Amino acid sequence: MWSWRSFGLGLGLLAVLGTGLGATPAPPPDAAALKAEGLQHFYNLEYTRAIADFRRLVAAQPQSAAAWNHLSQAELYLEMYRIGALESELYGHGDPFFEQKLLPPDPAAIAAFDRANQKARALATAAVEQHPQDAHAHYDLAVAWALQGTLEFSVNKSYWGALSDAKAARREAEKSVALDPSFVDPQLILGVHNYVAGSLPWAVKMFSTLVGYSGNKELGRQQIAGVMAHGENSRTDAAVMLAVVDRRDGLNQQAAPILKNLSVEYPRNVLFAVEAAEALEAAGEHDAARAQYQNILARAAAHAPGYQRAPLDRVWYALGKIERVYSHWALAAADFQKAESQPGAQPRYRQAAALAAGQADERAGEPQAAQAQFQRCLALDPSSLAGRAAARALGH
Repeated sequence: MWSWRSFGLGLGLLAVLGTGLGATPAPPPDAAALKAEGLQHFYNLEYTRAIADFRRLVAAQPQSAAAWNHLSQAELYLEMYRIGALESELYGHGDPFFEQKLLPPDPAAIAAFDRANQKARALATAAVEQHPQDAHAHYDLAVAWALQGTLEFSVNKSYWGALSDAKAARREAEKSVALDPSFVDPQLILGVHNYVAGSLPWAVKMFSTLVGYSGNKELGRQQIAGVMAHGENSRTDAAVMLAVVDRRDGLNQQAAPILKNLSVEYPRNVLFAVEAAEALEAAGEHDAARAQYQNILARAAAHAPGYQRAPLDRVWYALGKIERVYSHWALAAADFQKAESQPGAQPRYRQAAALAAGQADERAGEPQAAQAQFQRCLALDPSSLAGRAAARALGH
């Protein structure tokens, strides 16, 4: 079900594009190599290395709005990743005991994004004014506005600011498509906009139509799928977005192979592998999901590149849920305890795992172990939903 949060996430996802874009035709080989290397690092979650590549790119092409868009997006996503704003809760875990609070943003990181984004907007605006028939210039400006909207919603929590930026992004994308209908990439911005606006509750949709924010959900999905199939530089971004909308619509069997392909194409991005497993699990393919999770654990144990970032608390928790489906209560309790005890486990996973372990211990006929787990859950945060559930289980 869509909410104001998912509405805003969709606005933010207007910026899940542009990382593969380049308005400047036939860049010098060194610039092309920098861009390609930066994108590989970006899609493999290596944001610091991507930023270094894109800084060299803007040094080589200081008048390229597209280059500055690459840099600004990498700066923004590094900070969003750090504070937890890229967590896949936007897909919906279906678990009520996950309560996420974002870390406060770093003003220096936001300032770095602002500098790059303002430079991109200034260059793209100047290009549009000088060459109003240049479809790529309009697209560069659309990307810059979309990135600004992502910051406003996901980090600054300025929802009206995000809406204004999204409208500006759509306006420029529409101009780009009108000028060059064969240029497929701008359809991603339009597709996300149409999908999000077309998915709003009717009361919000009535209001949003009054301010010029209307859409068509099915058309939006078709536009996103079209970019994934035929886009020039935004196929990866469209694939990510299509997996997002499919998962939100419960089309997990369609999302799973998309995410699996992304995990193969970007093998150091462990989150693609985790999301593929979660999609299989949500589709009811529990054995396939278990195998995927176990493969992630094996690769993490073998120190595969990128798998030092594997969210092992999340993986063990998911395995516990699968064992719970099969009523393997002792195995489920053990998996939940491993999720709880992982070094660096997030507090929300530790508490949810402690509660789930206690519930599994109860079903396994281990009341004393269950009581101990409920006590641990309650001690972590008595005021949370999980903490209150543990208190009820203890008879408090």
